[in-house]
Amino acid sequence: MFAIDGCPHCVRAKTNLRDRNIPYVEINLTKHPDKRSDMLSLSDSLTVPQIFFNEKHIGGAIETIALLELWDTDEEQAVHGSPHERYEKEIKSVPDPKDPRLQPSTQPPAKEPVAPPRYKADKVKIPKIDEDQSILDITVRLSKAIPQSNLSHFAKVYKNAISQQALLDAIMQEFELEEGSAIEFGQYLQKRHVFDHVSSDHAFGKNMKKKLFFRLQLFQKPDVLNSFRVWDDRVDPDCMAIVARLNKSMKDIEDRALDSTSSGAVNLKCAESDDDYMKFQEEVCELQSVDMSKMDVNTKTAFIINIYNLMIKYAQIKHGVPTNNLQRAKFFSNIRVNIGGEDYSFQELENGILRANATPPYSLTKIFAQSDYRIRHVLEKVDCRIHFALNCGARSCPPVKKFSSADLEEELRIVALAFCEQDDNVKLDEERNEILLNTIFKWYKPDFLSSDSEFPSTIVQFLRGERKLILKRMISGGKKIKLKYNSYDWSSNVVESKTFDASALKPDAYPFR
Repeated sequence: MFAIDGCPHCVRAKTNLRDRNIPYVEINLTKHPDKRSDMLSLSDSLTVPQIFFNEKHIGGAIETIALLELWDTDEEQAVHGSPHERYEKEIKSVPDPKDPRLQPSTQPPAKEPVAPPRYKADKVKIPKIDEDQSILDITVRLSKAIPQSNLSHFAKVYKNAISQQALLDAIMQEFELEEGSAIEFGQYLQKRHVFDHVSSDHAFGKNMKKKLFFRLQLFQKPDVLNSFRVWDDRVDPDCMAIVARLNKSMKDIEDRALDSTSSGAVNLKCAESDDDYMKFQEEVCELQSVDMSKMDVNTKTAFIINIYNLMIKYAQIKHGVPTNNLQRAKFFSNIRVNIGGEDYSFQELENGILRANATPPYSLTKIFAQSDYRIRHVLEKVDCRIHFALNCGARSCPPVKKFSSADLEEELRIVALAFCEQDDNVKLDEERNEILLNTIFKWYKPDFLSSDSEFPSTIVQFLRGERKLILKRMISGGKKIKLKYNSYDWSSNVVESKTFDASALKPDAYPFR
């Protein structure tokens, strides 16, 4: 099996094989990208997984699961036995493949980036016991010790807040401190941005008789995904290594949260309760200090694609999955990511930066006004192939891949070919002189062409083999080629997810407005 990390179709295929007690050898293209050319030459396909029973090519997940389900039928089992017995007779008894392309790579696996050491000064000094703990550890301790609630003042509700006195009591109890020492330690924690006043305009402990509300930093900006802490630790100068580490952390969380059925879906409730989820929330705050102004075009393109795809997953865990058009509009426009001290919505990352500040679908204005300081980061021109790389969490989106600055051109070429070789995305009907397309081509038509008549000659560059020959014949026929579009499948390959609620993105509420 040729597979990549983080691929739900690969997970489904593996689960279906394991459920029938059928062993397999995985050739992992994430760890051994040198084997991708072998997969292509053997299967004539760029998508994963690609599965072989010895040297016989079965196909991808759909074809393999269909075959296994056929083996499950009473009629087949009456003749051949159980799927595992059939494996023993028809596959295991046959000599192993001799084709070197079907052998695991002999090259060392691609190295995973190692994070630079954290600053010692980033630790929090615990009084009385003279011990240092991380911002993460202190935040976790206080989140368990502090009874957060919704507190009202002058017809305004402060969510996840705690009164000054209750906060003092919690600090005294959690760290076994006398009142004076607890006030001093609380003031130190406020300076370290572990918690703050709900509107950031009062210091803790200056006047204990005053009615003041405070809130842990992780609750201060719920609309900003990476606001678990204020990042003042070291920053890895290699921005792509930061993203690679974050992707690895998210993949590990997702792997542990895979649904027990053969669907390959991620259980978002399990992901949110994962032991390393809070650690990921703290680590992703490093993006607050990444400087995009130092990135060249390829680095910025690969960086933003990777960040977009990663943070969509994070947003679904943290805030839930939108289920209608209104929710989706708010999900993509109101949830934000702090990069280099500036906040960006998913709309702004895609249509602002990657699409060279283009007008989004169903909108009348561009994303960034000329007076917006963030406009300095937009790309000069749009590469239409980004639409084969971005994944908004829906089933009709392209599968998630990892992109690098060094190999971006080849990576975009491969995802474009892989996307367009699927009938769900580009289906040619030569007899009717018609092309049935993924709705992505309709939404972002200006990025691909200036008119419908130009589309076939534009799309032909993303096709291979017989499909390319068919479209060339259709073009040379001289007749107008009709374009039709599939309905977009917004469902997600997740289970036990919260339903997205835009009101949860606001730290405060005004119930009487």
